[in-house]
Formats: sequence, structure tokens, C-alpha cells
Amino acid sequence: MSGHPTTTELEAFLNGRLPMKSMGVVVRHLLHGCPTCVAQLKKGRSLLKAGDRGLSGAEDAAYSAVLDRSVKKARHIHREANRARKIESLLVEGGIKAVVQEADVPLSGLGMYTALLSRSWAIRHEDPREMVRLARVAVEVAGRLDVRLYGSQSVVDLQARAWGELANAFRVSDDLPEAERAFGTAFELFQKGTGDLYLKVRLYDLQASFLGTRRKFALAFASLDVTYKTYIELGDKHLAGRSLLIKAIYQYYSGFPEEALKISKVGMPLIDSTREPDLLFQAVHNEVTFLVACGRFKDGRRALFDHQPQLGRQIGKVNSLKLRWLQGQISFGLLDLDSAEEAFLESKNGFESAGLGFASALAALDLALVWMRQERYSDTEVLVAEAADVFLAIGARGETVSAIMILKDAFEKRHGTMVLLESVVEFLRQTQIDPEACFTPRFE
Repeated sequence: MSGHPTTTELEAFLNGRLPMKSMGVVVRHLLHGCPTCVAQLKKGRSLLKAGDRGLSGAEDAAYSAVLDRSVKKARHIHREANRARKIESLLVEGGIKAVVQEADVPLSGLGMYTALLSRSWAIRHEDPREMVRLARVAVEVAGRLDVRLYGSQSVVDLQARAWGELANAFRVSDDLPEAERAFGTAFELFQKGTGDLYLKVRLYDLQASFLGTRRKFALAFASLDVTYKTYIELGDKHLAGRSLLIKAIYQYYSGFPEEALKISKVGMPLIDSTREPDLLFQAVHNEVTFLVACGRFKDGRRALFDHQPQLGRQIGKVNSLKLRWLQGQISFGLLDLDSAEEAFLESKNGFESAGLGFASALAALDLALVWMRQERYSDTEVLVAEAADVFLAIGARGETVSAIMILKDAFEKRHGTMVLLESVVEFLRQTQIDPEACFTPRFE
């Protein structure tokens, strides 16, 4: 906190009506031992009322009682913050089982609630099912929080937040009907709470991703515009930048890569990579993807080079493979076929080793495009057959199966062409954006 709590904030704090987001800030300020605030509190001055009039004996006793309860609350919240860090470490090591069975920690309290949601969010890219499970437990814990300790409206805020995070977890795990129901519960609870602006913008933020997943882009853009402006108003440039980066990817999904690029250029300087290390990678990856989609291959190569020092060596194996794959697409676009072949082969093998069958098979088809350009038809026929088998083995569905079978049969009968192969690759990339995409084969 750059200054002291305002009179309004202290009044809400002492009366148990301060939103939990602001509660943490005020508590840290008081626990830090601010001499001004502590001195005024000890003197029994009425920070809850305008003016400096003296207090009667009864008023002083009542005020002191409220102050004692508030100090106890502050200390409790401080302890729960420390408890949350310890619980999250246990969750990282062994999940809920490590917490309940091995450490014998009860599934209750603000610290448990905080740790569950923090860990749920942290594993959103790794384990969607566990993400849902942790968020479900957080909802249960929120329902048992002590309203006498935190205040009834603040507890409702915490419940709304948990339901919002659960809704997002359902979205990540592709259970969209459950996500929609959970969002409905979250917003209903929000209406009954303190009206905390941080909570409101968080729910809008999460819902925008849900709307984007449902391909309701107009609504998603409107939600993200509100989110961006609110985060700017709250002074959180990082989350404002994050909102723009999400909007950029949805513009790309809508078929407007140039517009996506413009938005991304505004959002990237706002993000703080120390807060979300993966976000910088995603931003760079998306920017280069937009450039490739626009046919600006030289600019894409330059962007990768310029951002390399920021990315460093800490981006992980799979993310490194994704960048290598992009390098291959850029080289192919620039007709540097030897470099493209090397990059696609490395990506294909790397994704296969990492157990990412779809990515490995798609990289194999990219490699097949290179070999077709090099007139290596026999090698291409073998590679297409291998990639097709992988797609079918991992459970390709609907029109994806039709596209793969058409491609496989064409090359088996030696009727495969560069145009057909390109149309299938384009379609398979589109299915990653829109699972309902339709396949229209091109032969010549």
C-alpha cells in the first residue's frame, strides 16, 4: 500500500464489510506496524466518523471491543496466508491425498481455500481434471467459512470467486454445460456480496474465455473491453495486458490476424513476466503465429530473434518445441527448405517423445510438404501413411477422420498432390481453433 487506509476502508474493515481483496492490503498495512494508523487506533480516535470529537466512556468501550476483534481478525488472516503457502506446497507434492491423509490437514479455513484455488489455477495447462477437482473442493470449503469471523458478505464474495474458478476449470476440461451453470451461480452470488470490483473483473475475465471457447466472439470482445478498462482503473497493467492478449487470440480465431497483431502489440509491453512466466511465451508464440498467418515470414523470424533474450532458457521442453515448429513454418514460407526440414523433423520427434501425438503427426505433415517440394514422393507417401495412422490411433473424430482417410487413400494410390496435402494441413490447424470446422478437399 502506497498510502494509509482511507476512513471508508477502515470503517468497512472494522465492521466486517471490507472486500477480501482489499482486506489483504489493509491487513498487511496494519501488521507492518504503520505508526500513524496504530497510534490513532490506540488513542481510540474515531476513524469511523467525521471530525475529531471525543468519545464517551460507552463509545470508547464499544470502539475498543470492535478494535480488538479487528486486530484478532487481522492476525488470523495473516496466519491463514502463511497456512495457505504450506498447504499449497503439500498440494504440489501429492495433491489432496497428501494434504488430508498424509499431513492430516482438515479441508477447512481461508488458508485451505486460498491454496486450493491457487494450485487449481497453476495446473490449468497440465491437468484439467485435477484443476476441476481442486476447484470443487474450494467451493465446498468456501461454503463452510465462518461468517462471524469474515463477515457474511465477504464470505459470499469468496463463494462467488470459487464458483467462478470452478466454471473456468470446467471450460478448460471442455465441460461447457457445467461451466455455464457454474458461471450462473458465481454471478448470482456476486450480486449478494460486497460488490468488490476486483471480484467483478475477475469473473468477467474468466467468462470472456468461456465466451471465446463457445465462439461467441462479439460478447467475448465486449467482456474483454470492460475487463481491460477496469484493470487499468485499478492500476493493474499486467492483467490489463493479459486481457488484450486474450482478445488478440480471439481476433485471430475470428479470421483477422492483422487486427490480432495490432492488439497484441499494445498488450505485450503491459505484462509482467515475473507474475506469469508462461504468459510471455504465449504472447511471443501468438505474435509470431499471427505474422505467419499474415504471410509476414521475415517479420516472424525477426520477432523470434528479438524476443529470444526475454524468453531465456526457462520456457520448458514442449514450449521450445512449439517455437522450433514455428521456425519451421517460417523457413518453409521463405522457401528455405533445408532449414524447414530440420525444424519439422526435430519438432515431430520431440512431440512424439513428449507423448503429444496430434502435434507430432501434424508436424509430420508439415515435413511431408517440404518433401513434396523437394520431389521426394516415395518418402512423402510413407510419412503421410504414418501420420494418418497416428491421427486415427489417437481418436480423431468427425470430419477429421474423413480428411485423414482421403489423404491416406490418395497417397496410397499415388494420386496425392501438394494441393491436397496443403488443404488437409490447413484444415487440421483450423480444427485446433474451431472443432466444428468443415473440410473441403482441394485436389488441383
